[in-house]
Amino acid sequence: MSIVVNTDFKGEYNVSKNCYDQLDTYIEKYEKKYLLSLLGAELYDLFIADLTVSDPQVPQTQRFLDIFNEFAIDENYHIVYSQGIRKMLTQLIYFHYVRENQVINSATGTVSSNVELGLNASFKGNIVQAFNEGVDNSHAIQWFICDNPTIYPEENIQVLQNTSGI
Repeated sequence: MSIVVNTDFKGEYNVSKNCYDQLDTYIEKYEKKYLLSLLGAELYDLFIADLTVSDPQVPQTQRFLDIFNEFAIDENYHIVYSQGIRKMLTQLIYFHYVRENQVINSATGTVSSNVELGLNASFKGNIVQAFNEGVDNSHAIQWFICDNPTIYPEENIQVLQNTSGI
């Protein structure tokens, strides 16, 4: 069971419906990795214990719903905005899935590139943007956790860095 499910990969993160079995492998591989980085080990364990048993899994208590769901907060002349943990994970998993499968995102989903003269089609811009948006979401969630130490005394976060796609 997981937070991210195959049907989360739609719109700008659309993948071919024929690859769901392989996509499950990426969800399993990267969901835990990024949640551990986001929350730290102790808060991660508490977060996982709070999830429902049905797919997609969602938290049950307010302290975890506050970081799981989308939020926007005015903070010293700027807005801290997160699209939520599910969207963050979708963005980061999408990056790895597309990059590691050497496929391109098209209007019909993610498809294999047609190689002519040994040159692959370029798809770097879209996946780099997806990854960096996921990182931005993680930074907003981590800001919220750090800004509320009485609610999240367990925090031990690991900060993700943006990528240039290289």
